[in-house]
Amino acid sequence: MNEVRFSRQVKEVKFGEWVLDPKRQCISDGDTTRELEPLLFRLLCYLIINNEQIITRQDLVDDVWNQNFVDDNAINRAMSELRKILKSDKQRGIVVKTHYRKGYSFFLEPQIIYHPDQPSNTSPESNPDRTITNPLDAITREIPEQPKAQRGKRLSWLLAGAAVLGAVTLASLDVVQFNLDYANKDESVLQTLDQPIKESVLSWVQGRYTLLNLSPNDAMVAYSFIQRDTDYYSLVVKSLKSGHERRLGEQGVNYYPVGWSADSSTIYYRIVDGDKCQVWQLSADFVSGNQFLFDCKLNSMTGGGINQDRLVYAKSGYRNRDELSALTNRDLLTGEEFQITSPNLNSYGDRFLAYVPEKEIILFERRQYDINELYMTDPDGGNQVKLYESQSRIWTLNYDDKSGQLVWFDNSQNIVYSFSLDEQRLVKAQKLMTEQSYANYETLNSRELLMTSYPFVMDIYTLDIQDRILSPQIKSIREDAAAIEVPNGYLFLTRIGHLYRINFKANDGQVSALGLPDADYKTIRYNRAADELLIQYANKIEVYTLDGLTMKLAKSVNGTIVSVEYWSESEISYTVVDETKVNSKAYVLSSLDEKVRELPTQSTLWLDKINDTMLVTLSSNDILSAFDLRTGEVVHNLELPPAKYKHSVTILNGHIYHSDGESIHKIDFATESIIEPIYTVDDAKFVIDRVRSSDSGSLIVDMIEVVENQLLKVSLLETDTAI
Repeated sequence: MNEVRFSRQVKEVKFGEWVLDPKRQCISDGDTTRELEPLLFRLLCYLIINNEQIITRQDLVDDVWNQNFVDDNAINRAMSELRKILKSDKQRGIVVKTHYRKGYSFFLEPQIIYHPDQPSNTSPESNPDRTITNPLDAITREIPEQPKAQRGKRLSWLLAGAAVLGAVTLASLDVVQFNLDYANKDESVLQTLDQPIKESVLSWVQGRYTLLNLSPNDAMVAYSFIQRDTDYYSLVVKSLKSGHERRLGEQGVNYYPVGWSADSSTIYYRIVDGDKCQVWQLSADFVSGNQFLFDCKLNSMTGGGINQDRLVYAKSGYRNRDELSALTNRDLLTGEEFQITSPNLNSYGDRFLAYVPEKEIILFERRQYDINELYMTDPDGGNQVKLYESQSRIWTLNYDDKSGQLVWFDNSQNIVYSFSLDEQRLVKAQKLMTEQSYANYETLNSRELLMTSYPFVMDIYTLDIQDRILSPQIKSIREDAAAIEVPNGYLFLTRIGHLYRINFKANDGQVSALGLPDADYKTIRYNRAADELLIQYANKIEVYTLDGLTMKLAKSVNGTIVSVEYWSESEISYTVVDETKVNSKAYVLSSLDEKVRELPTQSTLWLDKINDTMLVTLSSNDILSAFDLRTGEVVHNLELPPAKYKHSVTILNGHIYHSDGESIHKIDFATESIIEPIYTVDDAKFVIDRVRSSDSGSLIVDMIEVVENQLLKVSLLETDTAI
């Protein structure tokens, strides 16, 4: 299809209550006249001309944008802006229809009106007696030639934004640019106020509380709960006024809240029974409306109702990647759904935070490898605006309609942030004066929060491959991870607030700080042959002599380092997601001359060598590949089984070991089964975070253990009233 614009013979096009004037590029319903930006004008003409068929996204890329590739977000924004423009007091029905997983179509029947000296008809093809030498005479293609991008590669957000300039208001573009300028400055410029607090326990039942989910009217909170001496989560809905609790659960099944309807009358929840996952709905009073909605994946899910019959939720498995999620708008009556966000493949994707009915906006977190971004969009996925960037996760937030502020809690620093939607900036930061660590939270307002005390302990274990016995190696009350074996003990990272400390545990059990300052370390590696300590940051690699901690090498990159390994005694392999968050590349750095060479791999997130002739890579679409280094050919490809938590891969003694968060597998391409499970944890109590190899022949395993905690209400006190 190449039909993009009506010819000069066409005077106007009528559809529904609208009349399109192609010459002036505007529409009018008699009361309202709206000018169309160039992109939206081409898009509308294209849909009208091809009104008898479904238009795919690729059709739009090829014919409207006239490029080889356009970011999905650009198409979503343009389509949303067009739908907004086509709504008026007179025109209230559907004009552009979405066909799930197929594309779009023009819903109304257009009437083509020609100039007086031209014949007229009701549609371009409806008059068989009309004589036209070329059936395409009624249209003409007037898009200037543009340089072609390589198919399959996504443009940066900046280029995609330029392509959809006509679909985004200038105000929105100003917001995006403004936020990029200030996003990393607000936290350092804003004065943080120390706030004394008062804690009160909301439930004295002993067990584990998690996944707090506050109702939009702030009257109820839903959460999952495992009572002491039981093994399965039940769903609890608690009234914050009366304290009355309603509980839903059964033996052998886990219940998890997903979200609330916009009017707080309905709770959406998940049932996980073994490998089966289902989404259900239930009236908040537990009296009626308990109804199965649809099947889901085992990964965690957040969502919320935008009206009684529509649910927007974070759906995992986007682009067939287990750890990648995108927001989806689902019609609960018909089961039809369409995706409203399109995160980059090289990210963890989008997580639903809240729906604000007063402003008809959805707020969500986009988790990149190096940063967490706060976005807002409308329920159709249009007009997406990045509001803020944070080094810490934004797990939940609430909108305070009185102040017009978004409020969330940074549980890595114990700071309550208030963000003005009108001013598009942080306006308040309040640090809780407590040593308590919190996990789940909900913000009632800028002065009151619902909390769970920290229910996790991260410790380090070793797994004996032969005996398949898991043994604790480093246990403390803090989060310990990323241990590596060094002479006479282990080095590991311990979280101190939002930073990490490198600690040393000697073979006699004594733990001491290594001596380097606390920093945002990502991981560490050890090269025994050269007695070198490698430290990975988000965008830098440093190498020290372990004895004396003298720096030998420092290498900064443009982008985010997502993995690093010692390739050989003098070479370091690492993978980088570039600044556009789109492409990932693999490199080898020589510690002798600091030269860097790029490896011919694509979409690589991790790589290491099995031996001198075989390279193994993990791609962003969860494919494990083996390369013959002598020929450069791929000799094996394996699609990893779905991750229960996240994928982690390591090489030990010439074998590949993989964890999906629940089990550790040995992978051997030479065997018929290929994948052999060698250890599985009790998923009600443990999660495997990462696996690594050790020189002693065991796997080093970072384990997250779930422990008992409390459900709390935390109130921020005025300084002069503090006790």
